[in-house]
Amino acid sequence: MKQDYYTLLGVPRDATPDVIRKAYRKQAMQWHPDKNPGNKAAEEQFKRVAEAYAVLSDPAKRRQYDSFSSAEEFSQNVSVEEIFKDFNFEDLLAQFGLKSSGWGNFRARKGGGAASIFDDLIGAVRGQASAAPMDTAAPGPAGTGRPRPVGQAGKGRDAEVPIVISFYEAMHGGERQLRLNIDNEDRELKVRIPAGVTTGKKLRVRGQGHAGVTAKGDLTLVVTVESDPRFERKGDDLHTVAIVRPSTLLLGGVAEVETLDGRKSVRIAAGTSSGALVRVRSQGAPALGKADERGDLYVKLEVQVPAVLSDAQRSAADALREAGL
Repeated sequence: MKQDYYTLLGVPRDATPDVIRKAYRKQAMQWHPDKNPGNKAAEEQFKRVAEAYAVLSDPAKRRQYDSFSSAEEFSQNVSVEEIFKDFNFEDLLAQFGLKSSGWGNFRARKGGGAASIFDDLIGAVRGQASAAPMDTAAPGPAGTGRPRPVGQAGKGRDAEVPIVISFYEAMHGGERQLRLNIDNEDRELKVRIPAGVTTGKKLRVRGQGHAGVTAKGDLTLVVTVESDPRFERKGDDLHTVAIVRPSTLLLGGVAEVETLDGRKSVRIAAGTSSGALVRVRSQGAPALGKADERGDLYVKLEVQVPAVLSDAQRSAADALREAGL
């Protein structure tokens, strides 16, 4: 009797994709053939959890699986070849830090049946795939007996790494020294942070990804910008708050405002309401990729009221109230 895929991975039927992924990672680490040399039982379990993950990680296949009453019924209607179609197994293992052959996507040989598919699967994770996983290949070095990928196939996979930068770095740009470990290789890189970069932006560093047959892939840095208590960014505009006295709003005057270039004086017109926005042109965030363009700075004016009034302040407040202000 075929075991339920959810039970195999140890997750509930309503598990999220992230929960399923983490559960598979744990199982793959435990049963990986390189960690259990010569253990046929571990190898079989590795195959089973790989099959379960290939189905449950794909929304369409998962819906199809859930429509059957059991894993047994599903297996009678869906072939192993269909289960592993377009499943990027090697890339997944590499993300987990497990051994992969560097051949790109694992692909089962058509028409070989379940046995040959699983033979290819185990061969792929041991770096000895029994068939070329790419459609286009050229002969490899003499005596190797293996095809060599050509063209784009010879380039290594791209690597993706998160990077957190300060608000100051995002606004002013600069260089950042990084220490990374890719393919068990420690690397020190100096990367340029462009002024105006935002959270979610991807910065590409060419030739610093995973090793391939002919060249390394690229490195992608996924940016997160730390917040700053002084500013809120909206597009290329910045918003900040300035505390002013009631008399400044009534009679006009000057407010000291935080900008990216230091504190500046901003003129306030007489009769300005509390909560009003004052726009300071070209004092916002730099436009990404446009060195001479900046957004605007919007300053929200908030009244500062003393917790304790002096006699003179109380008298002035009484006079304002009697005057209708």
